[in-house]
This record gives sequence, structure tokens and C-alpha cells, in this order.
Amino acid sequence: MTERKRFDKALYEAYDQRARDVTTAYLASLGIAAEPHPNRYAQDLIAYNPFTNTEYHVECEVKIVWEGTEFPYENVQLPKRKHKFFDGQTQFFIWNEPLTHAASFWDYDISELIPVEVPNRYVSKGEYFYQIPLELIEWVGYETNSGHRDEHQA
Repeated sequence: MTERKRFDKALYEAYDQRARDVTTAYLASLGIAAEPHPNRYAQDLIAYNPFTNTEYHVECEVKIVWEGTEFPYENVQLPKRKHKFFDGQTQFFIWNEPLTHAASFWDYDISELIPVEVPNRYVSKGEYFYQIPLELIEWVGYETNSGHRDEHQA
């Protein structure tokens, strides 16, 4: 049976809007407009890229155990429950805790991966994650204080 982390209102209140804000600002720095998705159960943002005349979805979160600029793990983990956002047009951003660097990837790049069970601090047994190889990740650096963005490779 698949288990999943229970909704944590305190974590949601501490990080959800911050992740949305920094993702929106980062995309704007690239000339891409993003706005909140009107469906609260869908992806976080709807983005429009004027250079390609395309609209797509964006899902963003904060990995609070990632504090520095260098990603400290062998792969990026995405909870299996996010599979509902695999619609062929979703970009994911997983930000570090200070919201200066992110791992970014597209759903279509990881849709063939098979989730594996990973015990963690929230669920000791039965929660599954996509373990995304680092070579599938685009590393993003963004300095929100100065408005300067810095591309970063981990």
C-alpha cells in the first residue's frame, strides 16, 4: 500500500508562497510571465513564454534540508503523488531553503522513471519517489536581493 506524507500546514504556510514568488520572479527575469493557477489542486502556476508562444504549468517547492548552493544528494527526489502533474507540459522547480538555487526539470523528461520506496523522516515505510538523475536536472541560480540571476552547475 502506498503511503504519503500528511499535509503539514505549518510547512505549507512557511514555504508555499515563497516558492511561488521566487519562481515567478525567476521566470520573469527570463521574460516568461507566470501567474497563480486558478485551480488550487492543479500545478502552482501557469506560465506563458512569449518567445515560443507557449503556455505551460509550473510546480514549485522548497527542499528545506538543502541549505547551500551545491546540491548535497546523489539524485533529486520527487514524490510519486506529483505524477498527477505529468501532463507533458509541467516544469518543476525544487528550491533550496534560502531560495537562491533550484533544481529544474520537465515532467516529460522523467515520466519513464519508476518510483521507488524511500523511507524518510515523515513516512517510515511505503512512500514512493521518482529518483531523478542529476544529469536530467537544469541547475538554476537566482539572487532575489539584487535582481541578478546566476546560472549555476552543481
